[in-house]
Amino acid sequence: MFGRRVEFGKKQETLGGLKEASRPAPDADGAAPTFHKRQWDDPRIGSMLRDAGFAPDDERGNAPTADNRLAVFAAANQRLQERTEAFNRDMKARHGHCNAVPFLVIDHKIWDGPHGSFLYAQMDLTGYDEWNVIMLASDPQTTETCGLAGHPGFLPAVTQTMTEHVIGWKARHDALLETFGMTASGGRDISREDYETEKDTLRQEIIDKAGWMKPRIIEDLLRKG
Repeated sequence: MFGRRVEFGKKQETLGGLKEASRPAPDADGAAPTFHKRQWDDPRIGSMLRDAGFAPDDERGNAPTADNRLAVFAAANQRLQERTEAFNRDMKARHGHCNAVPFLVIDHKIWDGPHGSFLYAQMDLTGYDEWNVIMLASDPQTTETCGLAGHPGFLPAVTQTMTEHVIGWKARHDALLETFGMTASGGRDISREDYETEKDTLRQEIIDKAGWMKPRIIEDLLRKG
């Protein structure tokens, strides 16, 4: 309890986690294409992508660059700092003392690990955002005055559980991509609209699962504390 404070995304700030081996190099204008030129040139895949509503020169066919991702992370980090400061001000005004710090349900070990790019590059999620954050006490006085569970530093069991979920979600998305025909092995066609709908459903499932975990993590910490 009241363990080492966790910082999110250190490895991402080095760009190490953002360089996906399968991601093609940026075009002359700096935008990295979601689909490689050879995919557009392939008679079967290129035709399918065009039928699905994509175009080689359409911005929908471009993926955010690493620099853009870093800007998104930096902005989300700043928002988290502001939310934390506002939370502490409000709780201090009510209780006289509060020193809360954020805890990430899907923690930085996952975001900075081999499955992190699935979350931020394919699901457009950022771990600093509110869906993934619990405010926990950094000291015993905050627990006593504000009733917050103590920050544990890391919870290996939660990390393991969420890693298993992320692996499962990624496998489902990979299968969806194959069905849509966006992988080398191809697959039966579904419309672009169907793909986007299924992707949005999966993204919301990830957010909902983190929300489902929050009260259970807090309850367990309070019980053990």
